[in-house]
Amino acid sequence: MKRFMNVLFAMLITVCIAGGAHATPLSDLFNGGSIIAGDKLFDNWSQVRYMTSDSTRSLNAANISVTALNDGGMDPGPGLRFSVSNGELNVTGDGIYGFVDLMFGFRVSVLDPTLRIKDNSLEYAAGGAFWSVMLDGSYDSGSYIREDIGTASGLADLGTKFIEFSTMGDPQSSTSITSASAAFAPQSEIWVTKNILVWAVGEEDGAGIFGFEQRFSQTPAVPEPSTLLLLGGGLAGLAVLRKKMGGRAK
Repeated sequence: MKRFMNVLFAMLITVCIAGGAHATPLSDLFNGGSIIAGDKLFDNWSQVRYMTSDSTRSLNAANISVTALNDGGMDPGPGLRFSVSNGELNVTGDGIYGFVDLMFGFRVSVLDPTLRIKDNSLEYAAGGAFWSVMLDGSYDSGSYIREDIGTASGLADLGTKFIEFSTMGDPQSSTSITSASAAFAPQSEIWVTKNILVWAVGEEDGAGIFGFEQRFSQTPAVPEPSTLLLLGGGLAGLAVLRKKMGGRAK
């Protein structure tokens, strides 16, 4: 039967941009590694969950590499590019529900005390994703990335967002949410929990992710109220002193 394939694809762009950048395997990050992008430190990486419909399959985190993005200025800010190789996040349908479900988390903190993290974004831009189906009237395949942002590990009190590239029903009208963002009050650190699901139902159907990237925008830190009070008191004192000195000069 005729196969229909839909691809969100930017691999050539990814190769050109990432060629000179240093990539760190996700396996190294899970083993205590960290990455610095701009003034942001990405550390405390941990694998939360890995599940798959294929009992012979296991996660090889070395097939997912992470590269620092330092070209974002204040907005969209520094970030990370995740590139996937060797089909690590590809799935072939099994006639029931073939899937890979990976969840991991990390902390993002500022190294520059004059800056704060303000909002972040997620998109399929780095490499993209694909799904393919046989035109047999039964279509259900794709990928979905959900991201929770919290003030502590595992929390989502600062926001939740997701992107999705899939088809369920008519392949001519697929779901294509290629980017999303979360807005929150300025923070000196946040915790990110990322859940990646790739699935395909039909035995000759498939789906996969080549890569994605995200950014963390920045904003200047606002002085604490106590600091403002001290500053105000100091200015008031200078004003009084200046007035006294002016009076003596007369």
